[in-house]
Amino acid sequence: MSDATIGIIIGGVAPAIILGFFMVLQKMATRKGAGPGEFLIILGIVSACIGGVLLFTANKPEFTVTGTLWTILSSACWGLSMAGVAYALFKYNIPMSKLNPIFNTNTLTTVILGILFLGEWSQINILNVFIGAILIIAGAIIVSKA
Repeated sequence: MSDATIGIIIGGVAPAIILGFFMVLQKMATRKGAGPGEFLIILGIVSACIGGVLLFTANKPEFTVTGTLWTILSSACWGLSMAGVAYALFKYNIPMSKLNPIFNTNTLTTVILGILFLGEWSQINILNVFIGAILIIAGAIIVSKA
């Protein structure tokens, strides 16, 4: 198996499956009374423990000021987005099967920002990306009307 294939499995397929479980478990937590604040605090503690294991098992742990600042910014974005999801689940009891496809249109934001700010034009087929974007939007519209 090539390194690229392994990378896609470790960084794409496995996280997709794990995040699918995460979303269902998040809905279960809200059904059992976990509010957005409680959920994010516990999520942060567990994430810190996993990060600690990875940090201390790495060959050469590194911290840089700029890397840390970008990590803080990305963490704030993720925390705010998950707070929105938790709030929608807890306060409004939105079905996860409806909410998840809608908020996963974040893929479009990621692709656009990757192209514009990370210079990934040369690594993609723009026609395929455009067709995929249309399908993502169509899927979100169809699911939200269900």
